[in-house]
Amino acid sequence: MSYAQYNLVEASDYNNLTGGPSSTTANTLNVTWATGTGNAGYGQTAEANVAIGDTVTAAKWANLVNKTGNAATHQGSSISSVTAPVAGGTITFVSAIPTNLQTIYTNRLNAATQGSTTSNTVTRATTWSSGLTFTHTATFANSNAMRYFFNAGGQIKMTVAHPTGTNINLLFYDLCSNIGTVALSAPVSGTATIAGTAYNGVTKVGGGGSTPTIDANKGFYALTTANTTLFTQTASTGPAAYLSTFIRFIAAVDSNSAPTVLTMYTVWDEIPDGYTVSTGSATTLTVTPPETTNLANSWGTITLAGSQTGS
Repeated sequence: MSYAQYNLVEASDYNNLTGGPSSTTANTLNVTWATGTGNAGYGQTAEANVAIGDTVTAAKWANLVNKTGNAATHQGSSISSVTAPVAGGTITFVSAIPTNLQTIYTNRLNAATQGSTTSNTVTRATTWSSGLTFTHTATFANSNAMRYFFNAGGQIKMTVAHPTGTNINLLFYDLCSNIGTVALSAPVSGTATIAGTAYNGVTKVGGGGSTPTIDANKGFYALTTANTTLFTQTASTGPAAYLSTFIRFIAAVDSNSAPTVLTMYTVWDEIPDGYTVSTGSATTLTVTPPETTNLANSWGTITLAGSQTGS
């Protein structure tokens, strides 16, 4: 029997709405709320099934309603209000329940708010005149933790900075300012609305200058063990002969099937070589995690490290 008006509500109906504890079925509670698969799943405690033949209690229905509501609030999704039943009350058919489950599945990569950031900054301590490569890593406890982070609205953001000055130093100061912030999010197509902003997989926020080259669909789920260029911006001010100078962000993960480490390379390239660039060139990787008001922290502690090479 299916969950429908005038039908007797059976355990199988409830189980079809929640999905199994490790459900990968679209539009079920657990595929969005619990482990899920791929870009679905927040890593929260799964809602257990009801044994066939057992009573579907008011408490179980309340769990379904409340967890759906928590997911919707996390996402900023608008769903129909459903009153959770109480012990002794009558459980009736509510058409909004499957519709609400579909909504939270469709909007699963959205997040209304985010948590507090952590960052790692690497700064060049000596002058240089050719190019630099900054290498940052973000390491997760396991591949599911990494999935939950991005699925629940976590982002990796890159920024660059250089002290102001004249000639090549002013060029790099302006270029860094023009790049603004480059955010890596989950999508490989379309957008996710996070903290009120629509993000592609790779998105430039703020800045200005020349039009950058952005591979917008190379979000987290598009990354592989091969280095992927996400973003390149060239200089738009400074010595005319040096306007091909650029800063580029490149990303890779440590496994194509179960990644736990994200590596971000930031390439600063002076073209042509020659001018001496002052000390203080810096690249920062910032982790902006999901919020923990509606979700428990299922992504764990993220370990950051950074280094730089070049001359």
